[in-house]
Amino acid sequence: MNPPGYPQPDRPPVVRPLWSLAGPALGAMVAAGLLTAPIGPLGSAITRDLGLSTTAMTVTVVVPYVVATAALVVPGYLLGRRWPTATGVPALVLLLLGSVLSAFAPGAGLMGVGRVVDGLGAGIVVGVALALSSQLGRWCSRARLVLGLALGVALLLGPVVSGVIAQAASWRPAFLLGVPVAAVALIGTIASGIAMLVGRASRPSPPASPAMTTLLPGETQLGGPAR
Repeated sequence: MNPPGYPQPDRPPVVRPLWSLAGPALGAMVAAGLLTAPIGPLGSAITRDLGLSTTAMTVTVVVPYVVATAALVVPGYLLGRRWPTATGVPALVLLLLGSVLSAFAPGAGLMGVGRVVDGLGAGIVVGVALALSSQLGRWCSRARLVLGLALGVALLLGPVVSGVIAQAASWRPAFLLGVPVAAVALIGTIASGIAMLVGRASRPSPPASPAMTTLLPGETQLGGPAR
């Protein structure tokens, strides 16, 4: 840290490799699909099998996920800018755990818990993906465009794919559909984090340059005669 009166050096912007976005972006797509999945046949199947009214299904399945996701997008973004791997890995674990809890919920209570856990992981991983898309240097604008399109497609496909599965089998496998995808995203996030850590450790340190300072009144150079 420079003393008062001396110019502070500018901190260079963080630039991450393009492939570091892959894992969190895949997790964000799962999160977007889970957001819209209860719309249509899946919601009707849950209402019928758990003996819920339409209002109770909305309060149990839709609202907890939406609230939890919205509450953690910004914290996920802020933390993901500095610690994308340490933030993204727990988020994807929560996404996996919430999906499993929702799929095997015997009643409305555990279903609500599963959707809250799902939403917590979803909000964080979406924030991490958005943060990484802004740290890719010259790829930023294109990465944001592709990420936005991918999330839009996931939102549209969520009710379609889950509805087909709910009609063909049951609503429970529909929640499990995103589990293997989220697992791949988790593995990718861990692998990219390790690769970035190794690359940072093997990067040679820049040579130290002599400090160029301007003497303040009354100061003398070290080792020089005082006048």
